Amino acid sequence: MSTNNKNVCDTCVLLVDYTDITITELGRFKPNPQILWDMQGAEAVTCYNFATREEQQQHYYPRLSLSSVLRHGGFSVKLKIEFSTPKLLHFPPNNLEEVCDADFEDVISILALRLHEMGVDASSQVLRSAQVVRIDFGKNVLVKVAPCVILQYLNKADISRRLDCTKVSYRNEGHSLHFLARHRNVVIYDKLKDIQKARYCKSRAVSSENAQTIDMAALGSSQYLRVEIQLGNSENIRQAISKAGLPVPELTFQNLFSSQICRAITLVYWNEILAAVRYQQLSEENSADLFKRLLDAKYKFLKALQLVGLVTILKTMGKRELRLHAGNSFSPAIYELFRLINRLEPQNNWLQPDLDGITAAINENQIITLTKGNRDGFC
Repeated sequence: MSTNNKNVCDTCVLLVDYTDITITELGRFKPNPQILWDMQGAEAVTCYNFATREEQQQHYYPRLSLSSVLRHGGFSVKLKIEFSTPKLLHFPPNNLEEVCDADFEDVISILALRLHEMGVDASSQVLRSAQVVRIDFGKNVLVKVAPCVILQYLNKADISRRLDCTKVSYRNEGHSLHFLARHRNVVIYDKLKDIQKARYCKSRAVSSENAQTIDMAALGSSQYLRVEIQLGNSENIRQAISKAGLPVPELTFQNLFSSQICRAITLVYWNEILAAVRYQQLSEENSADLFKRLLDAKYKFLKALQLVGLVTILKTMGKRELRLHAGNSFSPAIYELFRLINRLEPQNNWLQPDLDGITAAINENQIITLTKGNRDGFC
């Protein structure tokens, strides 16, 4: 077991050039990859390679696909490798348990072995330097209250405006909350409920792969909330890293297998959610009571009036739309009002200790480990 216990990424999709690999069993890909050359790089064709049912009973395997990419003067063929790093490392496969920075070489070794068993040979260096075209960062958090209670509470806030989402979905009887945008999703869900749902209806789970072999009885009364940021292309990965205040590295698997990046991205999006919740909490207070509370807290009369007005506007408009209407009038003084709002403690906020606990868990970013000695072997 590694000494660094900080959580890293979950699902990754790597892109590797065909010239950097050797396919030893072409017949495992359907249709046969020769079609990619016969059709001169037709992008409509994808050749898939999935593990057999017998193989899946022994180990967790990635999903492979070959496709062509048009380029000036011709085309190139790329291998796409999609897998969950925790499921690759743990046996039986599950991603309730998490992996950390120091697990990277084990992940590379097992991934190379599973690829070999699927008829694809790729060196460790090729996998380390592979381009990441999709990645999911997040954290499983042990919570003291039912996750559905937290999700119902969050669903009341206008979070979509904060996250610039095109669609919000509250699914599965209140056990998952999705904020969807083009190539970037923020998903918060009851991790154990999702595992149970995937066992009998994969299409209704957050991930169809979440039908995992976990001894639910052994978990007792433990409850886990999953906060996940799904970044679906290179542009959104770069934007998320920059938004988290970190320098943007080359988007290789080795660079993005990072607890620092995972923690920073998960935390910045979770804080956006909490900011929306705070505005919602303050807007639910009686305006006159909030005004008097600010005066009692020694705010000047005009400042208290400005804060109450801003809270009232945010209830129906949101910060992004307000900025659009303000144009060049969105001055440092207005930013100062937002800073003051963030310092206000809403009244009757009974769930705040639990929200603070989630923030602390994301910030600490310690991996979840259920049992010892359950790593998948190199065999």
